[in-house]
Amino acid sequence: MSIKTADLYDQFGEDLRVTEPGFRSYGGHTKAHGLVKTLRVFEDNSLVRRQLEQPGKGRVLVVDGAGSMRCALLGDNLAQLGVDNGWSGIVVQGCIRDSAEIATMPI
Repeated sequence: MSIKTADLYDQFGEDLRVTEPGFRSYGGHTKAHGLVKTLRVFEDNSLVRRQLEQPGKGRVLVVDGAGSMRCALLGDNLAQLGVDNGWSGIVVQGCIRDSAEIATMPI
């Protein structure tokens, strides 16, 4: 199924919030969909790990890291946890590391 952001906005208008441009894709999959689980963290990825250790059931984890560039919130080990536990995707507002390895993962 392919759903375009513009079509969703046309249908649901002001009920939606759209992210600002600037996100980049690092995983092996360029698209993800599913129910969203949101975490708000600041320069500490321990809650990200705890969440990715749980069954994802096809959900997308959205990590609000306040855009901090001082601490990576996701790396290859945590991304692999997401793959192993059935997460559809991970969106991080902040830093990641191990991008070359993450690019080979189905997430």
